[in-house]
Amino acid sequence: MSFVDIQGLRKNFGPVVALDGIDLAVERGSRTVVVGPSGCGKTTLLRLIAGFEVADAGRIVIGGDTLADGANAMPAHKRNIGIVAQDGCLFPHLTVAGNIVFGMTEDQPVKQRRASELMEMVGLESSMLARRPDELSGGQQQRVALARALARKPRLMLLDEPFSALDTGLRAATRKAIGDVLKEEGIATLLVTHDQAEALTFADQLAVMRGGRLVQSGRPRDVYSRPADPATAAFLGEAIILPAALHDGHAECVLGRLPLSAFGTSASRGTIMVRPEQIIVAGPDSEEGIRGRVVETSFRGSTCDVRIVLHDDETVFLNLEISSSTDVFAGQEVNLSVSGMAHVFS
Repeated sequence: MSFVDIQGLRKNFGPVVALDGIDLAVERGSRTVVVGPSGCGKTTLLRLIAGFEVADAGRIVIGGDTLADGANAMPAHKRNIGIVAQDGCLFPHLTVAGNIVFGMTEDQPVKQRRASELMEMVGLESSMLARRPDELSGGQQQRVALARALARKPRLMLLDEPFSALDTGLRAATRKAIGDVLKEEGIATLLVTHDQAEALTFADQLAVMRGGRLVQSGRPRDVYSRPADPATAAFLGEAIILPAALHDGHAECVLGRLPLSAFGTSASRGTIMVRPEQIIVAGPDSEEGIRGRVVETSFRGSTCDVRIVLHDDETVFLNLEISSSTDVFAGQEVNLSVSGMAHVFS
């Protein structure tokens, strides 16, 4: 059995189905990211695991302990689960030290030592222990929130979009720092986010939710390269989705004859996907590839966004991001080829 084992989890709020039979396994010390659009049930899933809500059906087992079985649920304060919310939820009237040791029952010297240890662990100076939350930056507040969550040595850490309110540069640095701490401590972590790039970067296991259901889970690279359906493909990043004739492990489509990464269907026609980064743009003198025409470019510094229409089918437009060292301009004729394999949806 996995360290965290969730089976058939269901939750309704009146007529609204928030969770519709969620099955999810999380290994000890791993980082699982649940990603999906707003309203798909991600936060409800965390609240059920934390014990803030009671499920209508299903089981939650952590480390062999059954935390919930249908409506029979262990109280939240007995679950030994840490949680960091989007805004950190620090107590504004307490110092950093007071926030970190809140809820600890040990003697004051032990609390002080533990607070200093945790500040060092999350990359903050112990001299900041006397500050109030409003004297900290957003990234510092999130690190203090993590320190508070770690203070009682939780067996599972829940992160509810904790980086979304931070500026882009600060978000990446804070995410890495928190991820490093959790990895070093060997704490199983469940992060929920609607940010696809964040999910792909942070996860050991990626779980995609839509409409209260878990539609796919697996290694981030596998889910990105072989999504379960076109909606999942498009949600995780730019995707070129095309109809194709299928035979002998290949797809015949407007981009030419492409090998398939897996060919488990007997159908003669289907829908395939390639990612834009697989498209190679060459000049008009190239002898291989599919002819196209650049209709729009947008310079972005190190990269350039390019929109290309195919000559053989002017209803097909490709939106690509290429190196700005490749000199292209609107109206230019180009040749296109595909690197690697196409994915066929089953």
